[in-house]
Amino acid sequence: MCFLRGVVNWIASLESGNQFRKWVAILVKILGVLALIGAIVWGIVNCVASIAESDFLGIGSRTLIVIRSILSLSINIVVGLVLIMLFWNRSKKISELGNESHFALLPITVILIRLFGELGFLYFVALGMQALVASIFGSGIPDLMEIVLSDLTIRGNVSFIFGVISSVVSVFSGAIILIIHYFIAELINLFVDMATNLRKIETTLSTEETPSDSTEEASSDS
Repeated sequence: MCFLRGVVNWIASLESGNQFRKWVAILVKILGVLALIGAIVWGIVNCVASIAESDFLGIGSRTLIVIRSILSLSINIVVGLVLIMLFWNRSKKISELGNESHFALLPITVILIRLFGELGFLYFVALGMQALVASIFGSGIPDLMEIVLSDLTIRGNVSFIFGVISSVVSVFSGAIILIIHYFIAELINLFVDMATNLRKIETTLSTEETPSDSTEEASSDS
């Protein structure tokens, strides 16, 4: 019975939102750690695979591939560090919602929507940086274009231009995703503010009507 009573009390405590906010904040931190580990592991795997595939190439080409792989790994590490900082920052914001008395499901939703937009922006920026690095140090254009463009100078110029265009498009796409998510979050905030203001107006009107009703009843009795 004591165990069941404790379960019931724990479920009842969810009404205030404190337990929900606590577990969501912890989950966001865990996701940040996993994102950091995933970015680093993915970078290491790509780095090792790229270097292993360059064994049959010449010294010059292999040197470029090694430099490109190291730079790509560095980008992944930086992105992973930014990710964990971003996740932990959002987790802190969710924890700070515990100071409010009402159930903060909508504020948590707004924070998570903004987080998803920031993740999308960061992902596309990282893709753009990877494309730019690949265009500078080789393999920045599709194989079909490499077959058609046999001249090394022309192929290098096209590769660099292709990488620059890809990086610009990636950053632009990430910015659009960020703006869309922030816009959705602001719309939710707007609706929440409208609902809160309407509730305050209704409370004020009901409070103002109550004394007048009691006065009318007193006058009718007399």
